Amino acid sequence: MQRSQPSLDVCLLADGIGPRTIGGVSRWAMTLAAELPHRSFAMVGTHDELPPARVYHALTPLAAAAAGPAARAAGRPLLLTCHAMSNTWHPEGVGWLGVDASQGGGGGGGGGGGKGGDGKDFTVAHLTRRGYSEATLVGAVSGAVAASHVAAGAPADRTVVIPNGAALAPSSRRVEEPLVGFVGRLAPIKGLERLLRAMRAVRASRGDAQLVLVGPADGPPGYLQHLRRLADQPGLRGAVQFAGEDRPERWYPRLACLAMASETEGMPLALLEAMAHGVPCVAPDVGGIGETLGPAGVIVAPRCEESLAEGILRILDDADEAERLSQAARARARRWTTADTAAAYDALYAQLGLPCRASSC
Repeated sequence: MQRSQPSLDVCLLADGIGPRTIGGVSRWAMTLAAELPHRSFAMVGTHDELPPARVYHALTPLAAAAAGPAARAAGRPLLLTCHAMSNTWHPEGVGWLGVDASQGGGGGGGGGGGKGGDGKDFTVAHLTRRGYSEATLVGAVSGAVAASHVAAGAPADRTVVIPNGAALAPSSRRVEEPLVGFVGRLAPIKGLERLLRAMRAVRASRGDAQLVLVGPADGPPGYLQHLRRLADQPGLRGAVQFAGEDRPERWYPRLACLAMASETEGMPLALLEAMAHGVPCVAPDVGGIGETLGPAGVIVAPRCEESLAEGILRILDDADEAERLSQAARARARRWTTADTAAAYDALYAQLGLPCRASSC
């Protein structure tokens, strides 16, 4: 007996993540759906009952592991997109698998979790490999992310790179002060203590330099208070603003530069968005940062506040260099946008059996 065709085109699957105004997998998913209005989308957690869909699209390896059996039972393909390096994504949980993934790297390579009462292996590394095996195809947001997941067990012959992109932005920069910005989650993996120490060194040379942190608190209990205490120390007091979960588009035009100090990154949306606005960027050489910035930004040594401070001062102290980087960033961002990312995924959906409804097919 032939199965009836579901009315839903794509069911996006994630867990341990929530809607984010700034960055995050959820924002990526919402942008993808908005760019493909000819496709019908739903986003559900892996603890929810999966609705009938023509394609299931997991946004983390653990979500693929959770949803794989249901997708197979329905006879539907499962696409997996890896957004982070294989051993650095830390979700809050894995829904109905009942695994606490917060103790290991949710992207793969971590060792969190344990064995269930029936002796089955529920470690994060095992579940991640299961996610790879369940996936019909594996996508990655950068070459560095793809390589890390292949090293962790993803099938190289079924792994493709589809870079993240940013929407084109108007040319409306109005930089009136040496304002350095960070956009993203206020979480330990973002290296914000290092960024604050770097800014203290910057202010030793540029006493008028300011820092704004734009993003939601997303660390362990007390982490935001810890950052506020650091920002209230001599050398920084009165120079750091915590803007909270504000719209980053309100801040990009005002920034003299955007600075990151992350432990690792896949292909960060904040960098791409800042580049699209023509904001010069400074970031460490970790994960997919080099692929993101290329020669259009200042790439500094990882986990080095001195190198980060030097990179920020290179922009603040040299107007010609700042303008060169601004133009180079905007030009690089134009090469691949959110529309290009969506078109590439639309082509993958067609490859997996969705009817072609756009020129990208």
